[in-house]
Amino acid sequence: MLTPQDALNLLDQHSPPGEKWPLHCRQVAKVAGTVASALPDSAPRVSKDELQTQALLHDIGRSKTHGPMHGWSGFTLLRSLGHADAGRGCLTHWLKGRTQEDLLATGYFEEKWIARVYASLQPPEWTLTDTLLSFADSCVMHTTIVSLAERHADLFTRYGESTWMTRAQQLAQSHADALSDLFQHDVEDLLRPLHGDTLKHA
Repeated sequence: MLTPQDALNLLDQHSPPGEKWPLHCRQVAKVAGTVASALPDSAPRVSKDELQTQALLHDIGRSKTHGPMHGWSGFTLLRSLGHADAGRGCLTHWLKGRTQEDLLATGYFEEKWIARVYASLQPPEWTLTDTLLSFADSCVMHTTIVSLAERHADLFTRYGESTWMTRAQQLAQSHADALSDLFQHDVEDLLRPLHGDTLKHA
């Protein structure tokens, strides 16, 4: 199993010069780690190393494509290197908890391909680690840590109104709500001190 340091090495190996997405991955890992470290004892167990590894590599598919298939591209890249477990984050940050029926209803994807994607999720059940990663990804705009509202306002500005984007916003909020239930207070309160934190190339 990859360690977070292994993940950083892989990220560096597949990062074209000047690209922002590797910095985005580092910021998502920072957010995910911050939230995971504050989980109450009553929460289901989460492997922080596994979470950090998936967070650091969740967008590695952007080394191949920046299109809507980057999640699948990242998963297949890591699977080819023998790290399908680390590649789970490539899929879950993109799916965000959507069901097969959700994907089929978009009309964008073939049913057989959708089945392949979900068959690649092991375990098939959505986990707290998946929630943490998806939420963290929804809190980083480019390379800056922001609120959910600011992140989704930017996404709608960039990509326009669509059923896909609306559903992504709904699912991000549902993940925030689930985490807030665990904490018994607004999970975004944990991140307010980090809002505005940004990474830039040296």
